[in-house]
Amino acid sequence: MIQFPDGPPRTRAELFERMRAVIAHGPYTMPSGSRYNGSGAPGMFLEDLLGTTAGAHDIPDALGWELKWHSDRTSLVTLFHKEPDGPEAIMRYMVRRYGRRDAQGRLSFRHTIRGRSDRFRVDTDTGQVIVRPLRGNGPVPYWSHEELIGAAGAKLRRLLLVKGERKKQSVRFLHADAYQTFHLADFIYEMIRGSIAVDFDCREAKPGSDGLRNHGTKFRIPPAYICRLYLKKDRL
Repeated sequence: MIQFPDGPPRTRAELFERMRAVIAHGPYTMPSGSRYNGSGAPGMFLEDLLGTTAGAHDIPDALGWELKWHSDRTSLVTLFHKEPDGPEAIMRYMVRRYGRRDAQGRLSFRHTIRGRSDRFRVDTDTGQVIVRPLRGNGPVPYWSHEELIGAAGAKLRRLLLVKGERKKQSVRFLHADAYQTFHLADFIYEMIRGSIAVDFDCREAKPGSDGLRNHGTKFRIPPAYICRLYLKKDRL
């Protein structure tokens, strides 16, 4: 039977000790049940093994350390969520203007931009990061540099990036990289460069309705590029 900790780690040394023990354990079989289903199951299982509790909240998971899981199949790791500024109901506009009909007839705007896509580019101007269409004009979503850096700094000052492998309910954690000294000045540069993707995922609640189902605008990065955001890395 899997033994989960009674509480969160109290020190960084204890957190790292727990992480090393999880790696040394080898394969785990995740318990059946809704908590450990879906693509996010290994990350939630790892949080439970370590005793961290923040989950998807916009705060670090444990002792100021953000916890992220990835595998060889992971193309992009989500850094944080941040909805855009812009005119009122900007996401409603984006869905109506650029959305495509899904199988249920709802307009859906699901689009990932890594610096530039087939329809948009990411620019910076007058202290803002702006998503502009390649053709045409109209309202645009944007974020101020300050709010992006603030969101990134609050969530990602220290990062524990854990690589593993999964086959159905079996999961193994292979190694962990502890990143420190988040380089705030490079964050905006890496967005424009295309290292960090802007990922929209929003649709109509019902065909033709004003209501939206917004799964959040995400800022995501390939695991191999995370090192560009930090000045220090240690392998556990």
